[in-house]
Amino acid sequence: MKIMKVVSLAALVAVMMFTPSSFAATSSGTLTVTGTVESSLTLVVQSAGGTTSGTGTSAATSALGNISKYGSAPTGFTLARGASNWTLSSTIGIQVDKANLTSTDYTLTAQLGSAPASGVTWKLNGSTLSDSAATTLTSTGTYGSTASYSWDIVVADSAAAAAIDNAIDFTATSN
Repeated sequence: MKIMKVVSLAALVAVMMFTPSSFAATSSGTLTVTGTVESSLTLVVQSAGGTTSGTGTSAATSALGNISKYGSAPTGFTLARGASNWTLSSTIGIQVDKANLTSTDYTLTAQLGSAPASGVTWKLNGSTLSDSAATTLTSTGTYGSTASYSWDIVVADSAAAAAIDNAIDFTATSN
């Protein structure tokens, strides 16, 4: 009986030694991952007067259509007629969000994309915009909330009947 146990044990050891796993080849490798988390801001146009498309993105468009002193104001605008000019007024809603940034607030500036048509003045929060220098709208902007800025387009009665197309370029900078 003792011999039978020894023979059985020897047979089991021999079977285990010659199973396919004892002949399997192995290899290993490593994937090294590098990267750096950067802080970031996003600026979104949430609203604007006119027939607006692209709100909720950083590239919205506001179409005013044909405008005149004695016509109707475009959608979302009011029209004020003065003695020598007329003003279209609305608001623009801007939201700035942050990620991976310790800043508690931001500075928002605006600048025209090109020189305004002669006799046309663009204003945000009462400040005249130009294409040559940025105008500060706020230096204490609150992240994550939509701030509303008054928007005026003042057209002199002497301005030529022509397109007034332009772009307002906004820049948010963390403080």
